[in-house]
Amino acid sequence: MHNHDAINQRTHVVIGVIYNATKDKILISKRSENQHLAAYWEFPGGKVEANEDVFSALRRELCEELGIIVHHAESYTSTCYDYPDKKVLLDIWIILEWSGEPASLGNQEIRWVNVDDLNNYKFPEANQYIIQSILLQPLYVISKTSYDDYSYLFSGVKACFSKGLKIFQLRLNLDNDKKYQFIVDTLSELAGEYNAKFILNGVAGDIEKYTIGGIHLNSNELKKYNKRPISEEYILGASCHNQAELKKAADLNVNYAFMSPVLFTNSHPEAKVLGWEKFSELINGINMPIYALGGMTYGHLDTAKTYGAYGIAMVGAIWESDKPGSIKNLTDIQ
Repeated sequence: MHNHDAINQRTHVVIGVIYNATKDKILISKRSENQHLAAYWEFPGGKVEANEDVFSALRRELCEELGIIVHHAESYTSTCYDYPDKKVLLDIWIILEWSGEPASLGNQEIRWVNVDDLNNYKFPEANQYIIQSILLQPLYVISKTSYDDYSYLFSGVKACFSKGLKIFQLRLNLDNDKKYQFIVDTLSELAGEYNAKFILNGVAGDIEKYTIGGIHLNSNELKKYNKRPISEEYILGASCHNQAELKKAADLNVNYAFMSPVLFTNSHPEAKVLGWEKFSELINGINMPIYALGGMTYGHLDTAKTYGAYGIAMVGAIWESDKPGSIKNLTDIQ
């Protein structure tokens, strides 16, 4: 749970993200006219009662609101949000197994919407965080810090996107501003074509300068902020190497964090490797998507999930290939 002010000052709300069988649509409902933030769309859920555990509240709310019985759900992430008139703590769960046919029992319109269309609906501001978070995919690809030939970068990213990758981060050490702008613009356009998220490893101010889906802060940048430095309409990520950094990231309401290095990696041969057990221990109790980074290949995804990771982030496995665009270790992404 995020380390925020006493929970009793906040309205504790539990939210269920319900997917259809093919996992391409999510159920949303429209708030009725007499409610706070009337006529906005939202994810089903409601207040956790005093002395009620969160999963019980989730089951009760979805039963009352939609008439479904939740059998299995996973805590996904949580976020605090301050409206001018009230403070909320949103506890977000992914509904994995349920029975019954969702029906509107609370006089609210309900609708199955394509995941990619969520941004076309008017949601309360606090829900922007949820929308950006649920668009995260368990597979995350990062660029190298330098390239002799940028056409190799472009063709490589295109190859990943064409195989279904949905999130890519540019992490370049480049002093040439004009060239940098060109690279960012090219990748931004590519991501747009494939409906993927393009994240820039940089500083909060980059959100104003470039057309991007979000910002990733390195651990030094992370230390500079006391609250989330960019709006919830964007994805915010952070690099962490210990528990203190993870807690800091959670306090900033990031959408995800990297924990590294899990295994040996050629890019940081001197770094002290965590190993899976330590990785698992460090991320325990941190309620947000965490990616394992360092020495990851596509084959590590299941192992990472076993140890509590949301997914894996890869650098070397993608770029240490024989020819530009031939992406090793990345079969069709499910």
